Amino acid sequence: MKASIRSLEVFRSVMHTGSISKTAIELNVSQPTASGIVKRLEEKVGMPLFYRTSFGLSPTPEAVQLLPEVERIFGHFDHMQTKIDNIARGGDAFLAVQSISSMSKHFVAPTITRFIAAYPRARVSFHAGQSSQVIGNIEVGSFDVGFIYGTKVNETLEVIPLEQIPYRCIVRRDSRLAQKAVVDVDDLEDEILIFNRSGTYLRQAVERALQHQGSHLVPQIEAGTMQAYDLISQGVGVGILDASLITEGHYADLISLPTTLDIRVQASLIYNKNVSLSFFARQYIDMVVDRFASASDMPSPLD
Repeated sequence: MKASIRSLEVFRSVMHTGSISKTAIELNVSQPTASGIVKRLEEKVGMPLFYRTSFGLSPTPEAVQLLPEVERIFGHFDHMQTKIDNIARGGDAFLAVQSISSMSKHFVAPTITRFIAAYPRARVSFHAGQSSQVIGNIEVGSFDVGFIYGTKVNETLEVIPLEQIPYRCIVRRDSRLAQKAVVDVDDLEDEILIFNRSGTYLRQAVERALQHQGSHLVPQIEAGTMQAYDLISQGVGVGILDASLITEGHYADLISLPTTLDIRVQASLIYNKNVSLSFFARQYIDMVVDRFASASDMPSPLD
């Protein structure tokens, strides 16, 4: 004998209400429908489950024995519904993001803010690292999403271009260069120069621009972008660096100046296209694309 969930739901309601009419109202069905469901359940069981009296329905001993099992079933359903509701609210959402340090403020922080606003109970793991670390960790599936500069990675990773970031001359406000409208390569000859580390995408962009102008400038200091900003803030030198940290209002003691080098670097989001992304990771990627892409030229990559 197979009883349907609907028949057990009606049985449970009648056990609690003692009335077909009250069950019909509670379950939003007609009274004949509720009565017919009870009758068919009794036929499947092979015995009456209720005594019909002038005062309503009274359960038989068999119905009393059956009720705890039915309650247990619906307890599981209630738990499952709670789980579904919890997932829908983001309660079981988990997102792992890794970014190179210099992208954390401009790219990651505002998009994580959006994600948490949409899924207030979500858990997020965010780590910063060098570009090679970000790429390697996305490749092996340690993180859902990564942020790097550049577009050419490998066949394993999907790359979504987000924004072109200008590379400008970063100086203190009291620097002799601070009053210049545009910084020329010759203006940098007597300065302590700070560039990104050798071999990085960002450093290569600067070197290509210098070669194009026939310049042989070399930095005295190599550093990550955040470390370079800190050094410049301490008056150590000037840098040719990603200017997004200043445009976002960080490092109030520094300014960025355009240069004749005219360098722009591509900021991108990456994920492993061979790994099945969770619903929440996909939602986050859509939020990032919406945040940085113009509405007219970049559809969602996950549609």
